[in-house]
Amino acid sequence: MAQKKGKKRKKKKQKKVIISVYLCLILLLGVAAAYIWRSNYYKIHFYKDTWINGQDCSDKTASEVKELLQEKISEYTLNITTKEGETYTVTGPQFHLTYVDDNGVDQLLTDQKPLEWILHAFRGGKYEVSANTTYEEDAVEPIIKSLPFMSEANMVQPRDAALQETADGYRIAPEVEGNAVDEEKVISLVQDAIQNGTTELSLVDQDCYLKPAVYQNDESLNEQMNTLNSLTDAKLTYTVKGTVSTIDHEVLKSWLVQDENGNYSIDESKEKAFIEQLADQTDTYGKSRKFTTHDGAQITLATNRYGWQVDREKSLENLKTALAEGKEQEMELSYSHKAKGTSDNDLGDVYVEISIDRQTMWCYKNGQLVVETPVVTGDISKEGRATPKNGCWPIFWKTTEYTMKGPKDANGQPEYTAFVHYWMPFNGGVGIHDLASRGNNFGGDIYKTNGSHGCINTPLEAAKTIYETVSVGTPVIVY
Repeated sequence: MAQKKGKKRKKKKQKKVIISVYLCLILLLGVAAAYIWRSNYYKIHFYKDTWINGQDCSDKTASEVKELLQEKISEYTLNITTKEGETYTVTGPQFHLTYVDDNGVDQLLTDQKPLEWILHAFRGGKYEVSANTTYEEDAVEPIIKSLPFMSEANMVQPRDAALQETADGYRIAPEVEGNAVDEEKVISLVQDAIQNGTTELSLVDQDCYLKPAVYQNDESLNEQMNTLNSLTDAKLTYTVKGTVSTIDHEVLKSWLVQDENGNYSIDESKEKAFIEQLADQTDTYGKSRKFTTHDGAQITLATNRYGWQVDREKSLENLKTALAEGKEQEMELSYSHKAKGTSDNDLGDVYVEISIDRQTMWCYKNGQLVVETPVVTGDISKEGRATPKNGCWPIFWKTTEYTMKGPKDANGQPEYTAFVHYWMPFNGGVGIHDLASRGNNFGGDIYKTNGSHGCINTPLEAAKTIYETVSVGTPVIVY
C-alpha cells in the first residue's frame, strides 16, 4: 500500500516537472518570438533615443526621418545683420530649399544591426548624415537685392579723405565710411550660408562693406596738405608805376603743378611769366621814346639808353626766395637800370634838352625852365665828331675842375687836353662842360665848321647852373 502511494507521488511530481518544462519552453518561444518580432521592427525603424542631425528619430522609419529632415530644412532661416544693427531674415522656402536624399539615412538604418536591438534599448546614439539640399540659385540675387540695405536709395557710398580748399588754405576733409556693401560678396555669402545651413550672417564680421581707399591720417595726404599750404601761404605785393600786383593764395593756387608722382610745386614758368609781365610794364630802357620838346613838338627818340630796365633773373630769384619764406611782404623788382621818374614819363623832375639844329640847351626842374643857353655841339665837318642825336642818355657821373684828354696819338700822347670847371658826361666820352677858350662864342652855325669833338660846349655860368641842378642819372635828350 505504501509502495503504491509512493508511485503515485512520483508520477505526480514528474507531471509537474513536465508541465514546468513545457511552460518554460512556451515562455522561451514567446520571448524568442517577441525578440524576433522586435528585431524585424528595427529593420525598418531606428532604435529608441536615436538622434540624427539633431533630430529625435526614435522608432521612425527612414521615410519618416527624411520627412523630418525636409521639415527641418523647410524651417531654415538666415538672419542678416547690418552695421546699423538691423536684422533682415530670409527663409528656405523663399529659395525653394529642398532636402536631397543621398541614401545616407537608409545606409544608417541598414548599418543598425536589428538583432542587437536589446543592446540599444535605452541608448540609440547620435548620428550625423549629410543633409544635402538644393535651392533655386537664380532666386537668391533678386531676393537679397530687394532688402532695404541693398537699395541704392539707402546706400551711402564711401568717400576718400581728400584735400579741401578753404579761405585760409588747404585742409583734409575726412573720409566717409558710408554703408554701401559689396553686392556680389553679400550674395555669395548668402549662397554659402544656405548651402551650409548657417543661420546668422553679420555683414560687419564678414567685411562686406565698401571702404574708403584713403583715410584722413594718410601720411602721403598730410604731406601733400602741408606742401600745398607751404606753397600757397605767401602774399607778395608789387607796386609798379602806381599799379599794385598781388601774388596771394588764389594766384599761387593757379600756379601749382604736379609731377608724375603726384608731388606739388610752383610752376616756374608762371613765376617767370609774372616777372616778365611786370618787366614789360616797367621797362623803358632800350625802347624808342616819345618826347615833347620845349616848344611842344612831338618827336620819337630812336636811341634810348635811359630808363627803367628790370633785372629779370635777379627779380625771379627774389620772387622764389620770398615764396619759399611763405610770408606776407612788400616786394620790389631788381633793376639793371633805373630812371629818375616812376610815372609813364619817367624823365623825373629834372632833365636836359639839347637841339642840334638850334644849338640850344634847356634845363628843366619840376616843370620850370632853369637854364636856356646857346651851345656848340660836335663839329659836323669832321668825321666822327658830330654829337650823337635822336636819343636819350643819363648823366653817369659828374665832377668839377677836371682836365679832359682826347684819344692818344701815335706817340701815346693825348691829341688834346682841356681843363673845365664842370664836367657831366652822359654818352661815353660825350658830355656837357664849359670851355673857356670859346669866350662868348656859342650857338649859331659854329658847330658846322668849328664844333667840338662831340661834347656840348656850354657857357660857364650856364654850365655851373646845370651842374648844380642835375645829378647822376639825370636824363639828357639830344635831337
